[in-house]
Amino acid sequence: MVILVNSINKALAVIFSFLLFFTGSLNSIFNGDVASYESEHAVIGLETLTRSQDVTTDGEYFYFSGKGALEKTNLSCDKIIALNYNAIPDELKEKYNSQHIGGISYYDGIIYAALEDSKEWNYPIIALYDAETLEYTGTCFELPTTLQTRGVPWVAVDGENGVAYTGDSRNYTEIYKFSLSDFTYIETITLSSEVEKIQGAEIADGKLYAGTNDMKRAVFTIDLTTGEITKLFDRIAYEYKLIDNFGGEGEGLTLLPMEDGTYIHTLQLGALFVDSSLRHYKS
Repeated sequence: MVILVNSINKALAVIFSFLLFFTGSLNSIFNGDVASYESEHAVIGLETLTRSQDVTTDGEYFYFSGKGALEKTNLSCDKIIALNYNAIPDELKEKYNSQHIGGISYYDGIIYAALEDSKEWNYPIIALYDAETLEYTGTCFELPTTLQTRGVPWVAVDGENGVAYTGDSRNYTEIYKFSLSDFTYIETITLSSEVEKIQGAEIADGKLYAGTNDMKRAVFTIDLTTGEITKLFDRIAYEYKLIDNFGGEGEGLTLLPMEDGTYIHTLQLGALFVDSSLRHYKS
């Protein structure tokens, strides 16, 4: 048995080494001449499952979401503080057919997570998790399907003002504002131009910072008063897409001023979808 286990471990090490080399080569092709980042922390293989959708922070830790998982790490991303592999509880699966965690946002000890019934779009909900343990608190809010007609890919919390923002999927011409206390609808914000495929967002200084999965995985700001759109930078330069998500996928982002001068921290999946990276940008 020991010989078999050792053999399997050696085989997996060879496979992951090859994937790391091959993925790195492909990623370099797709990255091209884009906004430079100061540093990044990458994972490959099984670790990608818990860091594949979005990232948020409380200023002390990073929190990641996978399709069915939540993970909490230190700011260096090299130490796992808490992990919930099965973050969608049975009660949400049974009541709402929840199958997919998307964007997340932190406020006051709570992780707000966007959950969907994956491609059915009948039950877009926001589920609340304890930020210390990553366990479901038992509280969730249903969003109106008259607005969220294609699920709820992300949520961004503005705790100081007691509100949260969401949007539909695909191409955005508007986003929606809700009361944070019970997620009752407040208003619709019309955007100055269309933004494609927002994957995750955070709020600062009256603006929504949005990470997208458009052709260049761009990062935008949206003025929450006027709806004015400003592109900050592209994450990749390679535009050609034979199929959807060809060359990887742009995910969400979070905001945190760090000692190295970086402020915007973006999550993205690599070209083969077996690796993900958290990149740190100054602007």
